[in-house]
Amino acid sequence: MKSYDVYNLILCLIVFTALTALFSYLIVRILKLTLQAIEGGLQDEHIIEEYHKQKKRKESPVIRVLDRVFPVFVCILLGVALCFSLYTKFTENNKAGSIPTLKVVETGSMEYKHKDNVYLYEYNLDDQFAMFDLIVLHPLPKEEDLKLFDTVVYKINGYYIVHRIVDIEEPNEKHPNERWFVLRGDANKQADDFPVRYSQMVSIYKGERVPFVGSFVVFMQSPAGMLCFLLVVFAVISMPIVDKKVSRAKKDRLAVLGVTQ
Repeated sequence: MKSYDVYNLILCLIVFTALTALFSYLIVRILKLTLQAIEGGLQDEHIIEEYHKQKKRKESPVIRVLDRVFPVFVCILLGVALCFSLYTKFTENNKAGSIPTLKVVETGSMEYKHKDNVYLYEYNLDDQFAMFDLIVLHPLPKEEDLKLFDTVVYKINGYYIVHRIVDIEEPNEKHPNERWFVLRGDANKQADDFPVRYSQMVSIYKGERVPFVGSFVVFMQSPAGMLCFLLVVFAVISMPIVDKKVSRAKKDRLAVLGVTQ
């Protein structure tokens, strides 16, 4: 985990702790005022009216179950999305093993076919992907198995780039012991600044992608996304407790008023 990611995580936890403390205080304060109003008789008319409406309306058991299950389901769904996003974040630049890795596309350099890249039209290379697509990356084949127009991920100056091989320089006097690969984004007019060595490559792209999902993944990876998830969990846990206390207070007040036996 990079120091920047650690900083974001610590910041998220600090903000979450502060907001949780604030919301807890507000919820407790509002709950106390509500209970005082119920016990003091300030809401008698409303409570009695609500009670009679509930008696006339028969609530379906399915609705009751959904009311309890749905918040938990949403919480689990967001939890799965968060875990998936974090897994993608911390593995997208790893070398793909037996299990393919996933990567969020961060630029538009492979989004469309530049008119000057005639090879894209000649060979019907239609596996482009857009910014914020989620792409599937596979293990890199052996160096001798890499061929012209393969799309690979390579690392340069700490950045990971997904571009297409447009030329292969076999070993020569300039580089006698290795092949050099010239890469270019499909939307770029010019090739990348420097040839790429096999040792710089991480994985290969075979055309599998999920459009637009990457924007949601990036949001869930951010402090804001993690904070939203934690606050939803907090709400799912706290609201049933508050609702139970208020319902109990209303039931006790109805008994005092002689509306229920």
